[in-house]
Amino acid sequence: MPLKCKKNLFLISAVLLLGQMTVVQADECGTLRYLSNKSNGVAISGNTCNSVDDIALGSEFNLSPGARLWFKATDAGLNATQGICQNRSATPIRIRVDSDQLPWIKPTDVADCSAWAANKMTCGSALSCVIATAGAGSTAPEERTTSVRMRTVPLFGDSDKTEPPQNNEEDLKQSILSAMQPDVNLCRAINPANPPVKFTWQVDTSRQVNKLNSTTEGRYHADQAFIGCLTAIIKDFSYPPLSQAIWLSNQF
Repeated sequence: MPLKCKKNLFLISAVLLLGQMTVVQADECGTLRYLSNKSNGVAISGNTCNSVDDIALGSEFNLSPGARLWFKATDAGLNATQGICQNRSATPIRIRVDSDQLPWIKPTDVADCSAWAANKMTCGSALSCVIATAGAGSTAPEERTTSVRMRTVPLFGDSDKTEPPQNNEEDLKQSILSAMQPDVNLCRAINPANPPVKFTWQVDTSRQVNKLNSTTEGRYHADQAFIGCLTAIIKDFSYPPLSQAIWLSNQF
């Protein structure tokens, strides 16, 4: 065979192989997204996706003691299904992205893990995981339906769910708090025994939280993991454009 033909065949084979690799990666990276701003103490290994937030099948989340992992489905048909895992042990825990189907993840180095039931899974007192599915359009199996329901509320800042700011400041504040509620439900589900916590915070005109205070009510202090979870929601929320700074206050 002439040398020129051999070179052409080699180039064609290389292009086809690259195309196959791209398709494989697209499939592997179309399952789960890591919400780094809401998580803490988490490292990722084995991820082959181009985006740092997209997580490939076979990747591992490495949770340090006390770490919180927050993840989200990339499939639009799941209506922003989200999950939280909390490492309550004194040692690191590894969680593998094991499947492209709910519940996606599986701990690899911790014992006494229960089966997933009602979108919850625990490994003794070491690890707790909860997944919440957003009502209509969910493709989750019936047995995984959870009582922790996400209400369908427009989220400010979403590229496909824009909502103009409201004229009445109190209405605006109530809309923000309502839009936060699904994430708050997840924090409460992973930390169910904690007393209410009151937060007061300011959002400036750059849509950033620059002042934040929390207080507990009653005789018991709330678990710091619960406070940390709520704090991450407040700081990470996509606030609407503001003409002036506003203060918000709510008991969660």
